[in-house]
Amino acid sequence: MKKIERQGKIALARFAALFLGARGEVGNEVLRLEPEKVLVIRQHNQMGDMLLAVPAFRALKKRFPRARISLVAASINGIVMENSPFVDEVLVYAKERNRKNPFRLVRFLMELRRRRFDLVIVLNTVSFSITSMLLAALSGARFRIGSSSSGFGHDLSGRYYHIEMPLPSAEELERMHESEHNLYPLSMIGVVEEDLKSQLIPTDDEEADASRFIEASWGGADPFIVIHPGAGKKQNIWPPGNFAETVIRLKKIRPLGVMAVRGPVDREIFDRFISACPHVDAELSMPSIGFLGALMKRAAVTLCNDTGIMHLAGAVGANCCAVFGPTNPDRWKPVNDNVVAIRGADERVESVTVDEMVRRAAQFVERPTEGSV
Repeated sequence: MKKIERQGKIALARFAALFLGARGEVGNEVLRLEPEKVLVIRQHNQMGDMLLAVPAFRALKKRFPRARISLVAASINGIVMENSPFVDEVLVYAKERNRKNPFRLVRFLMELRRRRFDLVIVLNTVSFSITSMLLAALSGARFRIGSSSSGFGHDLSGRYYHIEMPLPSAEELERMHESEHNLYPLSMIGVVEEDLKSQLIPTDDEEADASRFIEASWGGADPFIVIHPGAGKKQNIWPPGNFAETVIRLKKIRPLGVMAVRGPVDREIFDRFISACPHVDAELSMPSIGFLGALMKRAAVTLCNDTGIMHLAGAVGANCCAVFGPTNPDRWKPVNDNVVAIRGADERVESVTVDEMVRRAAQFVERPTEGSV
């Protein structure tokens, strides 16, 4: 059904291109453009994908230093970029709510057009979003740039964009970090960046709330660790009993507070971890991203799977040990040295031992930290 639905969307978009398609030859005019208002559309639903795109936003801000940069993001990821130094405005596109209420979509499009963007950039890499392409066309921006759709089996980008940005070949992609992947198409318009570190900055209020929470939870006299035992993909979940055993053994090295974090799909895994670990001082259920990041900065280390929490650790500069399974950490782990990937030789999470996790985490636990209040 999904394949049929997508084919229908492609056919409809081809017809709509008769009215919404890019018009006229622009030559190098776009490349010489010094825009005042730039719209970037990136609707990925994964927090890690958005944080790995931060170097691309850093590069865009350097390339267009005088421009006001607005970002269209999915509901789940808008908050990730709210306090970013590289984005001036975040516009949340609530896809499901707009489907249920077309008037919301009309208001959203009117808001886009009211801003009179000089340039819109659709930053697609791992997939091609027809919705993002149509939003670019309906934004009213003078020029449209987007990643090529040829690798995804259709020609829509050539119909809708004034400039199609290339994507790397499969062979090139094998040698790239995902942040390089996000930057690759932008190099065509002179957007380049060597710093591949992601960045998320909690607000002052979130920093203050984190300090108060630590003080209220265990007094803040001892350093603490953060445990997030869940993940969105089953194959990425290290047995929760292993996390519990790791906590027990780390507490024998030095006194530690223990904070456990539950995500939106982690109830069963989280409950199994809590049952196996008698040392949890505080439980957090689906905390806000900035608040959690502020807590993780103060922790001796965060222990987690290959999931969004790992990317948050990299973005706020927190120490982290993350268990990897089938996903290649050379491509997907944050480049930050403070994030350590632990992976079994057979690329299965079950093959990672508690001994290895304790050994790697102890290197952080034994250091002085910001955990004391």
